[in-house]
Amino acid sequence: MKHDVIVIGMGLSGLMAAKTAADHGLKTMVLAKGAGMLQVLLGTVDLLGYYPEENPKMLEDVRWGLENLIQDHPDHPYARVGLEDIEESLKSFSGLFDPKGYRYTGTPGRNTLLPTGIGSLKPSYLMPSTMRAGADILSEPTLLVGFQEFGNFYAAYAARSFRRLEQGNRGLPIRGESIVLSDISDKKAFSPAALALQLEEEGFRKKLAEKTRSIKKGESRVGFPAVLGLKDAEKVKADLEEGIGAKVFELPILPPSIPGMRLFEGFKDYLRAKGVRMILGFEVVSAIQKNGRCQGVVLKTPAGEKVHEAESFVLATGGFFGGGLRAEGDRIVEPLFKLPVAQPGAKEDWFQYEFLGRKGHPVNKSGVRTNARLNPLNESGKVLVENLFAAGRILGHHDALREKSLGGVDIATGYKAVRNLLGK
Repeated sequence: MKHDVIVIGMGLSGLMAAKTAADHGLKTMVLAKGAGMLQVLLGTVDLLGYYPEENPKMLEDVRWGLENLIQDHPDHPYARVGLEDIEESLKSFSGLFDPKGYRYTGTPGRNTLLPTGIGSLKPSYLMPSTMRAGADILSEPTLLVGFQEFGNFYAAYAARSFRRLEQGNRGLPIRGESIVLSDISDKKAFSPAALALQLEEEGFRKKLAEKTRSIKKGESRVGFPAVLGLKDAEKVKADLEEGIGAKVFELPILPPSIPGMRLFEGFKDYLRAKGVRMILGFEVVSAIQKNGRCQGVVLKTPAGEKVHEAESFVLATGGFFGGGLRAEGDRIVEPLFKLPVAQPGAKEDWFQYEFLGRKGHPVNKSGVRTNARLNPLNESGKVLVENLFAAGRILGHHDALREKSLGGVDIATGYKAVRNLLGK
């Protein structure tokens, strides 16, 4: 069976490309070796947290930052997409969710400072509705609740870190307490996923609410690690709020990310309902090309290699962590289509001396060169495969970690790649 579009990769950019294709009525297939990086990400959508590049400062006005970035850096993925389509892509992404249930929310054009599980504030553009109340952590008395058997979040440490922030809470109390889970649960495993599943049980929620209420000292907000259920986090939050008598919010914590898992499952359910075929767990090992076009890709399965054909292809295999880029000796390569990669000239130039330095590491800007339509180019600017479009972390000329654009670049370029192949 020949598809209209085959998306290679099941991270956020690949899923967004598949959604956009399905929304336009295209017969769509997604092929991926793994489930992408969503289980690693914090679950928020960071559009642009810091700008300008030469002297990065935390952004409040994201639209101003995007306008200037697009003007100053024409090779940046956001410049390839354009401001109007960035905004349209975010609307499309938000359309995945029930506006009255678990959803992604934010202030149009502006970042929100969200608390994290390590006691810091990070600028985010869109966040799960279960995290929204955390934005007031420095303005209202807050209790942070951790679990003694759960090592991914230390409430007392986070509370101390928040009290030390320059923004200051001017003596406003932020406390951290730990609950002994074995006092309210007969389970033995307390991983993030195991806790999320337990919190979907009404009986466990009631016991947790009662225990939390007993240690609360008049705080108006209560923060938990981001494990408030997998399937109906908004219901879990609402029940805890009723039982505790305070606003409840989640704090993003170290991986694995439950909000990331929710996002993946939300995409998966949506795409299945749209008739998208998804094959997860097998690697695309090569591409069949002829006369400047890709005719098909080869999937390696236990039953042997299988060719899947399509009219167009979206390459969304990620960066180094996702396997879309690889370091081989002193060169960085794209292994599937053998596309040229923009990269620092010599290996000794890949990294700065300071690991967490303000300048970032040049290697993080490595990636595939594209034209304005997101078609990959060679070093002289020629389109290599006319029906191939690249999206997400595999794109060069941006450092998503440093500029805090994780999620935003993925959503915008996944959306735009399909709009381009449609000629929109």
